[in-house]
Amino acid sequence: MASESTPLHQHHPHTAYLQEASTGTAGVVVEGIVGDEDSLYNKLAPEEYGATEQQTESSGGTAGLAAGTAGTAGKTRSIHSATVEPLSPAQLKWVVGSLWCGAFLAALDSTVVTTLLTTIASDMDAIGNIAWIATAYLLSCSAFQPIYGKLSDIFGRKPLLVMCTVFFGLGCAICVTNNLWVLVVGRFITGIGGSGLTTLGTITMLDLIPLRDRGLYQGLANIFYGLGAASGGIIGGVVADTLGWQYVFILQIPLCIIVGCAIYFNLQLPEGSPGLGVHGDDMKQKLKRVDFLGSLFLVSALMVILTAASLGGSTIPFASVTFVALVILSVVLLGAFAYTETYVSAEPIIPIELLGERTILSSSLTNWFQTMAIFTYMFYLPVYYASVLGLSSTDSGLRLVPNFFGISFGSVGAGIYMKRTGTYYYFAIIMGLLSIFGTLRIYNIQQSIPTWEQFTLMVPSGIGYSAMLTVTLLSLIAAVPVKYQACTTSIQYTFRSTGSTIGVSIGLAIFQKLLLSNLYNQVPQLIRDPEAATNIIKRALENADYIKKAPPVVQQVLKDSYALACKGAFLFSLITIICGVVSSTFMKEHVLHSSLNRK
Repeated sequence: MASESTPLHQHHPHTAYLQEASTGTAGVVVEGIVGDEDSLYNKLAPEEYGATEQQTESSGGTAGLAAGTAGTAGKTRSIHSATVEPLSPAQLKWVVGSLWCGAFLAALDSTVVTTLLTTIASDMDAIGNIAWIATAYLLSCSAFQPIYGKLSDIFGRKPLLVMCTVFFGLGCAICVTNNLWVLVVGRFITGIGGSGLTTLGTITMLDLIPLRDRGLYQGLANIFYGLGAASGGIIGGVVADTLGWQYVFILQIPLCIIVGCAIYFNLQLPEGSPGLGVHGDDMKQKLKRVDFLGSLFLVSALMVILTAASLGGSTIPFASVTFVALVILSVVLLGAFAYTETYVSAEPIIPIELLGERTILSSSLTNWFQTMAIFTYMFYLPVYYASVLGLSSTDSGLRLVPNFFGISFGSVGAGIYMKRTGTYYYFAIIMGLLSIFGTLRIYNIQQSIPTWEQFTLMVPSGIGYSAMLTVTLLSLIAAVPVKYQACTTSIQYTFRSTGSTIGVSIGLAIFQKLLLSNLYNQVPQLIRDPEAATNIIKRALENADYIKKAPPVVQQVLKDSYALACKGAFLFSLITIICGVVSSTFMKEHVLHSSLNRK
């Protein structure tokens, strides 16, 4: 293994970042690292590192075979460094509280817009472009989230967190407009900041809290996130109905300033923490360590993929040359990214080989599929309430509030369970089945649904989903050495954010196709004048509120068409939630250590 004094550029590119200064002084003993010295982190054996005794034995001796093949069976390697001292309870309270404020703000912003999508799009006569308002935020989240982990290893968590609050506030200011595409740009910039607040907040807590306790803290963090999500709906509805939807963004700017100040003054990481970034290098040297080429290929690939997902089937037909070109370009960019990370970059933004670890891949896919499902029904359930049930923005927001209690119960319950038992596998399966049950209830929604059920409809799936987020994050981190917890966390959030974007986009394609088809089939049968029928269909497509103003003879048909379109999106949610639960069965049970140094 290369010594710490040897310059990075003199090592093989696959081993250079084993000794990078950004890891600080972790002081962990890494077991099961076998193979050639020149392979990436000595080919971390996925069946070995951190696996419980039972899981290791059940692997059929795979790890032992790998060790024997390498000729180094039974050897243990160490990454020598000083121990990171934990913060005092008082210090930890202020630091974690500041990070939770950031999570609250990011969640508040996402659900504020979720509730108001129909209102904003209808106000701009742009119901056909409704997904762009949401997708712009999710697109930037997905594209930039993967790079925050490695960048914070180099520059430190605190500077990047403060920078993210600046982007968030700037984006909210731009959103105060009556132009759809200016609003979309503002949402994109807000997403750059929002993705950093969530990802970096989670990574920073990993620097401070042992894995065994991490689930409980993550559960509490999810409460703050859930509180923001729940309050966002009602706050957005009330503000939109009283002051106008633009004030939803105006009021977030002072909140953003408060969060930025809280992080700046309270986030003081202990000496030796990897969250402090690279020590001893000036800014020029730090910039040299950034994998700009890999980051460019990754961000570009995700942008192209998600653009194709957003426009495919609506603005761009699937069979068109443009759509095919976007697909080909995304494959080329992903290939260029993989090649760069594997053979070119000395310090890859995301080590590709990590995805070969069974638990990392399965937990990431679980997040990907289940987030697709959750975000799809979260965006189209308010559409159902507004168009089919005729509810106001305030009433739609109120129906999202009970979901907060489900999220709180699921996330904290998962944390307590893992803290007491140190296990998570079977608990994850049970929570997944609960998510399927909850999503099935949403799919079976009827226009005659009683009021009490409207308020409880999202609770079961909310419990299952929030528990899944806590479990999969810890399983992923426990599967790798502490050195890689930042980049693996970024991987997790990348799968989650791309899942949300793709889910909303596919949901939109299904929604629009079913809505358009049913309107053109039903309305002409009731309105014999072709010109009048076409005008009714056009206005119904542009503005869901038109249902209340349409001729009485077609109002029920319009409601039925919107109901059918929403149920198509809900069916997609049900299918993807099942795929997510199946993916979770491939995770392995790993040790949840009780100390920061994983001893």
